[in-house]
Amino acid sequence: MYGLSLFSSNETDELWRCFPHVINIAVQTGLKNMTETHNPNLLCDSLEYIRVLQSDIVSLARQLVTACRASGQRREELSSLIRDGQDKGDWKKEDLHDVTLLRDVVTRWSSIYLMIDRLLELYPTSLRNLRKHELNDLQLKVLADIRHYLAFFHIVQEEVPAEKTPTLSIVLLLYEKLIQHLKDAKTLLPHLAYAIDKSVRKLDEYLAESRKTWVYALAISTYSLVLAYLFSETFFKSSIQL
Repeated sequence: MYGLSLFSSNETDELWRCFPHVINIAVQTGLKNMTETHNPNLLCDSLEYIRVLQSDIVSLARQLVTACRASGQRREELSSLIRDGQDKGDWKKEDLHDVTLLRDVVTRWSSIYLMIDRLLELYPTSLRNLRKHELNDLQLKVLADIRHYLAFFHIVQEEVPAEKTPTLSIVLLLYEKLIQHLKDAKTLLPHLAYAIDKSVRKLDEYLAESRKTWVYALAISTYSLVLAYLFSETFFKSSIQL
């Protein structure tokens, strides 16, 4: 069970929210506030960076991807550029694979991250494909920072399917883990700190509601018991081997 049951004060209404959906809400909230900054030092020292954010760099990236994928011919041109570069030794096959650019899709929770990640991977070739959508070094730097921010959400979502038996207790602890990583990231990504705060606030709101329910207490207790059991089993087996 990936979701968490939330109950109203009279416990008559039951609301289920799946883990990826809540993560997506936090991501979209952060992206909507990506152009905001409330640090006067950053406003003075990084005007160009902030202007790139305010230009909606994610939309510019999306336009480039859409242009490169506009037809089968353009997709084939991009593939040919990659293969030609490999043959000429401009890049190694293991460094730049013959893959296509990815669109972001509403129904795919990590699609914006995957779109930006693939664009940055293929940018040298996609730039040569359509120069009118060229991105400068600062724009690429800002996109790389946004990818870094989105990677936290992507990685934590990947951890749930990786579990053989994903449980509510594991999901709750992943929320806690994600929030802590995002808070730590504000030092590394100061220009995105406001957006990060907005994402964290959304996650905190959800966790605050979940902590009011008996389900939360049960899940945490269950997780503690599982850890204790696994530790005892591991200790027991290691003792036998000794």
